[in-house]
Amino acid sequence: MSEWIDAYYADVDGMRLQSYVDRHTEDAEVVFGNNPAAIGKAAIGEAIGGFWSLIGGLRHERRNLWFVDDGNTAVLEVITHYTTKGGTHVAMPCVSLLDRAPDGRVSSLRVHIDLAPLFAEITAESAATAAAG
Repeated sequence: MSEWIDAYYADVDGMRLQSYVDRHTEDAEVVFGNNPAAIGKAAIGEAIGGFWSLIGGLRHERRNLWFVDDGNTAVLEVITHYTTKGGTHVAMPCVSLLDRAPDGRVSSLRVHIDLAPLFAEITAESAATAAAG
């Protein structure tokens, strides 16, 4: 049952934007942290691509995975490991809820995470680079 989650997060962790976007329905909604909802594939690509442009990489370490609604809704608990462009590692807990449409594509993703520690590190790296330059 977890194959669709594994494939979905393989694209996320690989930062393969087009493959990731293609995994969503045309009217999918993605809410990431405290950001406004991105609705539709173009908006999802813009929002996630914009975020990925700020980081060097990421990896999800699965802690727990539960399915409801005959396997079409997943609740995923992870530790998300981010790498900044400067090479710093920042790990933080995250819970995501994913809904799957009858065709197997994701219709909704809600990511519950506090990205403040990551952005603090990104800001510190930018300040250090500016001071050195």
